[in-house]
Amino acid sequence: MVFRRRGGLLFHSLISPDALNTTDERQKSVQSGVVAVIVTHRRLAELQRLLDSLAASTVPLLGCVVSDHAPTGEVRALAARSALETLVLEDCSNPGPGAGWANATAKALDHFQGKVFVIWYLDDDVVIPPGALKTLLEEMERVDAGAIAPLLEDEAGRLWAFPEPVPVPLRKTIRSAVTPADALRLLGENPVPFCWCTGACFLVKKTTIDAVGLHRTDFWMLGEDLEYSMRIASRGKAVFTSRVSVPHLPPPARDAAGARRADYGKFCSLLQNLSYLSFHAPHSRHMKSYLPGNYRRFFRTHGLHPRSVRDALACLWNGAVLARPGESLRDRISKNERRN
Repeated sequence: MVFRRRGGLLFHSLISPDALNTTDERQKSVQSGVVAVIVTHRRLAELQRLLDSLAASTVPLLGCVVSDHAPTGEVRALAARSALETLVLEDCSNPGPGAGWANATAKALDHFQGKVFVIWYLDDDVVIPPGALKTLLEEMERVDAGAIAPLLEDEAGRLWAFPEPVPVPLRKTIRSAVTPADALRLLGENPVPFCWCTGACFLVKKTTIDAVGLHRTDFWMLGEDLEYSMRIASRGKAVFTSRVSVPHLPPPARDAAGARRADYGKFCSLLQNLSYLSFHAPHSRHMKSYLPGNYRRFFRTHGLHPRSVRDALACLWNGAVLARPGESLRDRISKNERRN
């Protein structure tokens, strides 16, 4: 994605004191109140890998809800074999991650009614280390935060993405880190307030969701997670911890021509959504500095010609001036792709 390297009773106070200081067998007998919600689209192997990693958590989940945007029955079969209680919502219209997360969250709150304390938003291509949930819950409770995110690393163990710190000096500091271990050394073990984070791995208390609502559904793709985290951070305490790093391992790229066509639409959506966020979202002042670089990268990737200039200007106008996220792009981009 863009921005790569450059109180109360909650899970019996999030994790019961007994569970934190006893054996894994004791931990697995404690009800966590955490439900994972996942959006997937033709990534069966990655989803299988993620569900397996969640089942191996040292703190057990209450369950999972998967929003399948390319239903063929395979995800339902996978869910039936999962060690976790896994519900599947099928939507062949492929409405985008925001709608997928919103629908899955609503289903989780309804199905596990009265038991949910934390919703865990996950991309289907992350892999969760066994002890990650325990540490994230501990840190969230320790500072009484309404949401928490970890660092993300790539297949080589390098720092892939990180939340944007609220303290301005720490923004430069974290960008000097090459690995998660560097970030931990530079930032320390205390959770850091963030302006925004990606949605690849993001825990949010139910009380926070009650206050801010669900993901918006009008972003099409890319940026809906940033908007949601900004909304949460502007209304309460949202932090990240360098004590946890989660591998983000997307599948290999498709054939060059198909990838290029898909990337054009995604890139336009990203440009319009970033243009919208930069001028119309909380914690957004610093985001304006990202816009020129992303527009330059768009032209370097897809060339400088009438169509690309027209689409880039439309993204800037619709996002920054008309305050419209990228959903309006979907039909126009699809029509252009069919012509080419």
